[in-house]
Amino acid sequence: MRNLISLSHIISQSTPAYGNRDRIFIRDNSSILKGDTANSSCWVFSNNHIGTHIDSPRHFSASGKKTQEFPLADFFYDKVSIVDISCAKGVLISTDDFKSVETQVDSNTELLLIRTGYEQYRGDDKYWNDSPGLNAELADYFRSNFPSIRCVGFDFISLTSWNFRPHGRISHIAFLCPEDGGKPILVIEDMTLRHVSSSIRSVIVAPMFVEDGNGGAVTVIADLDN
Repeated sequence: MRNLISLSHIISQSTPAYGNRDRIFIRDNSSILKGDTANSSCWVFSNNHIGTHIDSPRHFSASGKKTQEFPLADFFYDKVSIVDISCAKGVLISTDDFKSVETQVDSNTELLLIRTGYEQYRGDDKYWNDSPGLNAELADYFRSNFPSIRCVGFDFISLTSWNFRPHGRISHIAFLCPEDGGKPILVIEDMTLRHVSSSIRSVIVAPMFVEDGNGGAVTVIADLDN
């Protein structure tokens, strides 16, 4: 028996957006209740980087790799670690913060999940205007000390803290398209991690493959140990 849970938030018209600038609009195209033969809907995303989504190198580089250019195997993770770094305000999570929990991380980890508890604020403005972020220094630290990491995900709205926006650009470049030619580390933002109650056997990340390919919504499914 598998113990499967979703690590993606449901997409809705109340989905929060970074900077509170964007929205998702959902309306009926046809409705059985209105006499039509089938139900169909119109879904409008004013920005593809909204809700639980993945960032690809093309997001911060004109020549960066697109989502659909990664091998499909890169979206399957058999070595997954989750660490708890509690945050109650919009700080930059640093290498020192990570070092305090890194003994919980398997040396062969492919997907690193960082749980801060910040999703408790997802219905409040605090979720986007006082959000944590990841310090750029973590990207090279992960590459040097956990070279199998291919992706990092977390339960706050963006790699970029609203309080440290200039640094956020540096962090995105450091993770996604390092200037020294290092390996990209994909980023999954705005995850739900509160229901992870045991170790994780594996994770599947199912992205939308769209022509532009700089990132977009993902369905993330975890198989937990029973």
